[in-house]
Amino acid sequence: MRTICICASKKHKKKVSQFCSELEKLGVVVFEPNINEPAPEDSFFHSKLITKTIFKGFTLERFDWIRKADVCFIYNKDDYVGASVTLEMGYACALGKTIYALKEKNWRPLSGFIN
Repeated sequence: MRTICICASKKHKKKVSQFCSELEKLGVVVFEPNINEPAPEDSFFHSKLITKTIFKGFTLERFDWIRKADVCFIYNKDDYVGASVTLEMGYACALGKTIYALKEKNWRPLSGFIN
């Protein structure tokens, strides 16, 4: 069974959720980004240490899913990717993962890893 890690911005959460549901109907195991209840980037959780730990946890969770997935898919609707998705693409490239994107406009292959 194929597994796919979806990398997407919070601004596309409704479309990403629909996209992931369609993939699952086709029998694909989908690691969907946890963007249903996003924490704002300027959130503060009782202390700086806890705030840093929570956001580090989000990042490490995504990296774990990228590592476990067969491929990564960048949901770059409207040619948009944010800082987190860019970081996820770099991690996937470092692991030698195949990366697909919804749109290829203005994209350049990185070391032959992006298909």
